[in-house]
Amino acid sequence: MLFFSARSHRLLGSSKGSSRERLRKRVSKSGAVQSQTGKGQTGKGQTRSIGLAASFFGGLCLSGLFPLMMARPAVAAEEVILTYGFAEISTSVEALRIYARTGQANEELSPYIRYLSEEQQAQFRQALQAKQEISPVNISQFLHSGIGENILRSVGNIIQTKGRSNGAQGLRGALVLAAAEPEGLSLLSVLDYFPSRAVRIDSGQALRGLGSFTGLIRDTQNAITAISRRSVPAATIGAAPTLDELSAAGPYQVTQQMLEPVDLTRDRLIPTDLYLPVDAPPAPVIIFSHGLAGDRKGFVNVSRHLASHGYAIAALDHPGSNRTQLDAVLSGNEREIATPGEFRDRPLDVSFLLDELTRLNAGNSDLIGQLDLDQVGIIGHSFGGYTALALAGAQLNRETLAANCASDDFIFNEANPSMLLQCTALLDSTQFTAELKDERIKAVIALNPVTSSLFGRSGLSQIDIPSLIISGTNDPVAPALLEQVRPFTWLSQSPDAPAHFLALIRGGSHLYEFPEVEGADPALASGLLNSDLPLVDSYLEALTFGFFQAELNQNAIYQEVLDNATIVQIGRQPIPLYLVNSLSADQLRPATPAAPTSPPASPPTAPPAEPAPVSVLPF
Repeated sequence: MLFFSARSHRLLGSSKGSSRERLRKRVSKSGAVQSQTGKGQTGKGQTRSIGLAASFFGGLCLSGLFPLMMARPAVAAEEVILTYGFAEISTSVEALRIYARTGQANEELSPYIRYLSEEQQAQFRQALQAKQEISPVNISQFLHSGIGENILRSVGNIIQTKGRSNGAQGLRGALVLAAAEPEGLSLLSVLDYFPSRAVRIDSGQALRGLGSFTGLIRDTQNAITAISRRSVPAATIGAAPTLDELSAAGPYQVTQQMLEPVDLTRDRLIPTDLYLPVDAPPAPVIIFSHGLAGDRKGFVNVSRHLASHGYAIAALDHPGSNRTQLDAVLSGNEREIATPGEFRDRPLDVSFLLDELTRLNAGNSDLIGQLDLDQVGIIGHSFGGYTALALAGAQLNRETLAANCASDDFIFNEANPSMLLQCTALLDSTQFTAELKDERIKAVIALNPVTSSLFGRSGLSQIDIPSLIISGTNDPVAPALLEQVRPFTWLSQSPDAPAHFLALIRGGSHLYEFPEVEGADPALASGLLNSDLPLVDSYLEALTFGFFQAELNQNAIYQEVLDNATIVQIGRQPIPLYLVNSLSADQLRPATPAAPTSPPASPPTAPPAEPAPVSVLPF
């Protein structure tokens, strides 16, 4: 499945031969492609093709080559060399094409197929059959971005040249050319264009990836089970407010206005929507930071809900990683979906905005005296979750990030699409020495944040203000176990540490509203969108209000629901919600380790394949 596309206007003619020839002339040796209307510019009538733009961290899910990286061995140009242990089996693209169409393996392919389990055979055939439409211009521009480079490097370790070199360079051009095919991009069409007569597929690595994938699923289920078994019903927690009470609108009417402050030192315009309670005492200030390719228009319901209860909400745009930046990438005017310095500039955007709000609150403006800037909190979603945690004191860890980005380990590549974003931080090494913490922020909420390698254990443990991390167990972009649940155990839970909480939405995903992007494919969005939006929206309203009432306003009634049980189940079916205030790595382990999965049978001359690991996490 390619999350990076929906439907694309065909730039080239319908004739297969002529389209190939014209596109070949426009694909450079590095795989770059120009549209017919000029360098980097799409035709006037072209539909923007971005299948879930605004899905990867509230913006863009670019895990589109995920199916090529796991669960089945891929293939090559005319000759495909499938390696398995010390054994090698040579077959042809035509044999694979026949197998995809009929399910029958001929004499070329059958020696390989018989060593796969029935499940692996089904996955292999499904991979050969899968097709997706995507603009060759868009895929070329994307593959030249930092995220695209990371995808190619990972896939190239499995799809190699005959001489066992990484196949990234060949894949780049082949993907662009294959995207111009009338039937759409497919694994077989990529093989047709791979610029080598023979391609070597590391089947063992692909199968180990499948075993690790199974292990990750098992670890996630173990964690969910451990949390649910230790939970207690909210009804047992004294007279704490109910979910319905927390998500009910407050007593204040809400007004909205727009600010457009400019940070002259960095030449950045920071458009901001400000939601204010009418006729309220000076309002505590909550900053809202959007995800990658998102904007300040997201989470309006949550902003208005908090404002109705007496908070001032300032939702800002981050100009180097918002939807405008995404549009510039699609039009060919920008290369990166997030400019390399965004890991520094996003937190600085927030600090600058707080400076502006302080000036307006004290000076001659409509806001004079309306804001309580001694009580400041922040909410961030996905990339915005990183932003919020950095401002709360989490420190970027260059050593951990560099090591993980250079690793071929499953959990840093195929299992965790968020690493595609995290690794782009290495493109600007200066930001790792920047001081990003803002002492004015007193409480932080991070929704589906990316944390694992950017901060690591040592960086995340530096947070010294109350925090709430919100996670969805079915998040395919920033996986719950890797990016939120395990990192939550890294936060200090000593008696004198600030309060830290984890809200786990069982069955929750990455997106909280459908991406309003032209051409977005509803079928692709469904896997990234929370299934019961009104219910999950009520969770966000209740959690954000209750947390800030407890941690900013120090309201004892609201503190009770957070503090009186280790884990509280406060949600309802079909998507229950668990609130956790204490969790250790030991508690996430299963009571009895699961038995290793048996590897598929190997040829007599080949060594046994490595079994799937019991756990992929080094707890």
